[in-house]
Amino acid sequence: MATPASIRPFLLDRSLTRDVERDVERDALARALERSEARFRQLIHRAGYAVYRSTPEGRFLDVNPAMVRMLGYGSENELYAIDLTNDLYVDLFERDRLRLRLTRGDDVEWLETRWKRKDGSPITVRLSVRAVRDELGQVDCYEGIAEDVTERLRQEELVRRTERMACLGAMLAGVAHELNNPLAAILGFAQLLLRKPLEDDARIALETIDHEAARAGKIVRDLLTLAHKREAERRTRVSLNDLVGYIVRTRRYALETHGISCVLHLDPLVPPILGDRTQLEQVVLNLLNNAEQAIRGASDGGGGAAIRIRTWRQGASAVLEIEDDGPGIPPIARERIWDLFWTTKEVGTGLGLAVVQGILAAHGGAIELDDGHGPGARFVVRLPRFAADPLADERDQGTAPQALDVLVVSPDAQDLNFLPNFLASRGQAALTASDIDGALRLAEQMPFGAVICEARLAGGAEIVRAFRSLPGCAATRFIIAAGGPETTARLPMPLPTGAAVVMRPYDLEELRLLLED
Repeated sequence: MATPASIRPFLLDRSLTRDVERDVERDALARALERSEARFRQLIHRAGYAVYRSTPEGRFLDVNPAMVRMLGYGSENELYAIDLTNDLYVDLFERDRLRLRLTRGDDVEWLETRWKRKDGSPITVRLSVRAVRDELGQVDCYEGIAEDVTERLRQEELVRRTERMACLGAMLAGVAHELNNPLAAILGFAQLLLRKPLEDDARIALETIDHEAARAGKIVRDLLTLAHKREAERRTRVSLNDLVGYIVRTRRYALETHGISCVLHLDPLVPPILGDRTQLEQVVLNLLNNAEQAIRGASDGGGGAAIRIRTWRQGASAVLEIEDDGPGIPPIARERIWDLFWTTKEVGTGLGLAVVQGILAAHGGAIELDDGHGPGARFVVRLPRFAADPLADERDQGTAPQALDVLVVSPDAQDLNFLPNFLASRGQAALTASDIDGALRLAEQMPFGAVICEARLAGGAEIVRAFRSLPGCAATRFIIAAGGPETTARLPMPLPTGAAVVMRPYDLEELRLLLED
């Protein structure tokens, strides 16, 4: 049936209206889609995570600013130009393994892998990646999110290492106490017997005992150093320039025979530092040996190369710098050189820089690798300057007579047996007590020129004051015999006037000087 002519214009108007409405709806949907895409792009642009799309062939299609910052590039265009397999992945086959998983249809959820920044330094990233496929099911591109977890992993490793070192330190503290007591007696009596006339065979045997006991004591001390447990040992005013000059003099001939010159620039205004000279010498010697080995390991064997050492003052710090002409430290190794037991040398323990860092931390100092100056390696050490002890002059005035009455205070039978024998060999009289109460009762009855007290009993400065308050004991020397960190940790620092620390096993010459000089 034909449409009446009277209603045809009405139907035409209805059709045009529907077309217009559809156009309006399409425009509204298009604008909504554009706004949604703009919000999405803005969200990706502002995201803290790195977001990217890449081709199956290994090129970036899209990256957000977080990705550019994370990889150290100057712009997105720089990233678009790199080849992912060769320029991004540390392991060249890691991307192939990742592609294989994605091709099989497996989405990758937070896989850890290692990438390279623009400067070649490695970082560890966590990846979440999926494959985007076309209508035929073929992989069109990959979409991924990446997070740089390098610092987090480093902090977690530091926590684990600290926990391990705390356990190791606690174990070593107990071992040191158990070993130092018998070693003190063995070493002490061996040194006493060596002062007497002996047959050759007996002297050789005693010298062997003395040498091996001293070596065992050094091993214990080195282990304690590694465990960062020697903070409270006796420290003195040290000239950094004198210390460095001494180490260089002992090594200069060996360096020059291998064609390595050692250039010194020691600032006379460098302030003195407070420290254990032996430990600080170990720091300088380790760094100097590392510089020598780096140069000698180079292809030319080190001929004509130099090690430059200089000191200067920086605020309240004394600064030491050791720089070599070796090949330098590769970027991939710079974060690991401080790790225990990690080394690039064919023969080496990997303890050197870990021990150096521990010694400096115990002295309130720090060490850093300055890797922006050139091809070689440059280590910079900073140590706090020595703060003058107001009691130093008073301490220097305390002098002991030639013949001393000495009080030995120790719960250990070895000390109560050995020390009186040693003192008698020096023409000095000794009385013994196994605790502080007994020692004070003896001191009330007669004055003593010196007191040798086991560190666990010595406590704080109040024990020294208690002895000094007794008649005739105002100038008494107070020597604290320590066997390990569990005893020295409770001692007051700085020590009271006229007090000193001696470590066991005893060095008899050191003990003699503390008593008689």
